[in-house]
Amino acid sequence: MGLRERLDRLTGAPPPPVPEEGTPLVARLARLRARSVAGSEVRVADEQGLAEHLAAERLAPGVLCREQQLPGAETWGSSTLDQGRAALPELCDGPAGDPTGWRFLDTETSGLAGGTGTWVFQVGILRPMAGGWRLRQFLLARLDAEAAFLAAIAEELAGVSRLVTYNGKSFDRPLLATRFRLVGIADPLAEAPHLDLLAWVRRAFAEVWGDCRLVSAEERLLGLRRFDDLPGAAAPQAWLDWLRQGRVAPLEAVLRHNRRDLLSLAVLPVPLALTYRDPAATGAAPQSIAGHHVARGAPHHALAILEANAARLTPAARLLQATLYRRRGDWDAASRIWAALAEQQEPAALLALAKFHEHSRADPVAALAVAERLPPGPDRDRRCARLAAKLGRARNGGAS
Repeated sequence: MGLRERLDRLTGAPPPPVPEEGTPLVARLARLRARSVAGSEVRVADEQGLAEHLAAERLAPGVLCREQQLPGAETWGSSTLDQGRAALPELCDGPAGDPTGWRFLDTETSGLAGGTGTWVFQVGILRPMAGGWRLRQFLLARLDAEAAFLAAIAEELAGVSRLVTYNGKSFDRPLLATRFRLVGIADPLAEAPHLDLLAWVRRAFAEVWGDCRLVSAEERLLGLRRFDDLPGAAAPQAWLDWLRQGRVAPLEAVLRHNRRDLLSLAVLPVPLALTYRDPAATGAAPQSIAGHHVARGAPHHALAILEANAARLTPAARLLQATLYRRRGDWDAASRIWAALAEQQEPAALLALAKFHEHSRADPVAALAVAERLPPGPDRDRRCARLAAKLGRARNGGAS
């Protein structure tokens, strides 16, 4: 059964659950209905006119879809879509899967609060195809069509092997799950592996950027700047302007904003993959990148990154470097880092150096001299007392 047949069946189903009373959207629509009854200025929305203006297809009453075919060579910022396709597997835990199963997803909603009172009114889905890419943007043109709207989205997400979003784990993904549940449609994303690019940007740049918003990543990593873009926060009002006044232009701006978000999602893997290979290339924090590789079981890669960025390392990064040297048995290299940091009274380096002298070099005298420089506290007192006792026993001919 095709998408249109499924939608035809759905349009005869009972309407979706009524949103919670007291939500901002419901309150606005209640005022709208009151004004409409009173014969105020609210105009009847021309849904077919909206579809024609947006160059969209009317899949079912209240459900519009605009489709575009994009060549893989299309450039967005500093990269092409197909370069993004090639780079994305470097960011995946495990196999990336067949690219035709990837779905790049971005939503526009009636607000940012989440929960059952927040509606998803526009969903963009970009996917690689044989010989290019396909962008489909679904629009909910009236509230009683939500079931058919979500059915169309579920159909487009069928067979997803990798979901790619920006902040989707915290916002888009759980909000869609809520809407699917409310209308009784199985969630097509329930088991899909999810790559949220915001996590990769934050890990690499939170220490060096003022914020990690998508527009910041676009400017710094893709060389893009949005001059005529509709702010995401203005999208809810644009939808309300359509519902109560039949205004089309604001919705056109919403779709343009959504398209730009999705194109950025598709090409961001290019600079992000470069960042995780060579943080100096994009000005990322080398310690964070090295820590990521350690967590993924690639300490040799982490150590190479730290060695290549020696001039940029913080004390914490140098401590990580020393730890990696120690783990591979290079005690001389590790102790040199600890000794240099100990000169700066770095507590963790002092402790590591004291342990090195005591256990690796069997030199309690040197260990005690370092331990006495530790910050005052019970741990310092216990360590110094134990080392002093060990030295006393040694002087008295006892076991050391």
